[in-house]
Amino acid sequence: MPVHWRPHAALLLAALTPLASVTLYSRDRTAASHRLTVRNAHSMFYDSDHHQILLFGGADASRVCQDTWRWDSAARTWHFVTAVGPGPRTFAALAYDEHNHEAIIFGGNRVLFGTANASDTFLGDTWRFRNNRWTRINTPGPGARAEAAIAYDTRRTRIVLFGGYRRSGNQTQRFGDTWEWDGKRWTKMATTGPSPRNGAAMAYDQDRNRVVLFGGPGPSSETWEWDGQRWTQLQAGDVPGRFNPAMVYDAARHEVVRFGGWTGKVRADDTWVLRSGKWVALKATGPPARNHTAIVSAPDRARTLLFGGHDGDNVFGDTWEWDGSTWVMVASAPSEKFVDNGH
Repeated sequence: MPVHWRPHAALLLAALTPLASVTLYSRDRTAASHRLTVRNAHSMFYDSDHHQILLFGGADASRVCQDTWRWDSAARTWHFVTAVGPGPRTFAALAYDEHNHEAIIFGGNRVLFGTANASDTFLGDTWRFRNNRWTRINTPGPGARAEAAIAYDTRRTRIVLFGGYRRSGNQTQRFGDTWEWDGKRWTKMATTGPSPRNGAAMAYDQDRNRVVLFGGPGPSSETWEWDGQRWTQLQAGDVPGRFNPAMVYDAARHEVVRFGGWTGKVRADDTWVLRSGKWVALKATGPPARNHTAIVSAPDRARTLLFGGHDGDNVFGDTWEWDGSTWVMVASAPSEKFVDNGH
């Protein structure tokens, strides 16, 4: 039966020292223990060829990680896959390319919070994941950034990436460019559309044949659609804005589902669906309020999976399933208070 939680509200703003690349999993304490604990600012994708959900990177309560994990829905647990691949990072853009049978990850940030001062290190590298192995793709593309929105357009067989940000000293640069990955190269498709932003959520709506974007700094309440040529703002109703919400297309119910995020004052624990071009709030009790979580749809099981995130004080290690009407916690690790470094 569903587990009920009360939301927490606090603001997290901190940084972590860059970590050296891990080449052997025994050097990685999370990988060595073969137990996934807490995580936030991580990335997840659904491998439609092998019908499995995988998770990469993010940060636990004290450090940024570079490990890859697979969700076992039968055993209701996470299995370690590898710690070899892209270096440690948070807020990377990750999507599964069904046409080319591989996942693509781009960019991210080396830091989040931790035990010492460090400057941000924004990344602009592209990697593919195939046969349980990461391989770097040496190709030009978007400039280094984190918190870019990403989704796979199944009709056009393209990965679409929008926005993100990077910081230099005290200056923050937000991006408003749109890029597409065709399996071999990145192509800049547009520089107009949504205003430059990071922390927006994006998903491909298979019924509308549109990439849907929602939220961003402000927090923004805007909803936009990309048809492969241009962005159009969708008048999806008067809804509260969100920064860093989690959003995915629920293939079993043919609708985009969205959870949580930052309201500008507190973390949210609300669930919304996009039906007939309008946002509808659902009366559903489930995960405690959070942002920096990740969500992915598993069409083979008619379920949507959400894992981790933080509430400003604690980093979560809980795994939840959404069946279209009810949230159920299917696995959990104790939450941990993040290590504050005074930022």
